[in-house]
Amino acid sequence: MGIWIMSLYGRLKKEKDRLGKIVLRSPKTKQELLDRGRWERVTKILTRRYEYGIDTFLDDLRREDHLDEIRDIERMRT
Repeated sequence: MGIWIMSLYGRLKKEKDRLGKIVLRSPKTKQELLDRGRWERVTKILTRRYEYGIDTFLDDLRREDHLDEIRDIERMRT
């Protein structure tokens, strides 16, 4: 049997997805605080090291810029 080895990126992404299902925005108990802290740490590592999620954020900014341009053009027409 071969050993299946997942990359660090894959393990981090898998852990983020797992924690994303259970983490709360306003943790109250000790375990909830630990889960939230771990989720934030994994997300920060993914964002800084692998630029995870940056594309969707940039797409949202571009979309907002396009909507602003469309509004400006419509204001000029009237």
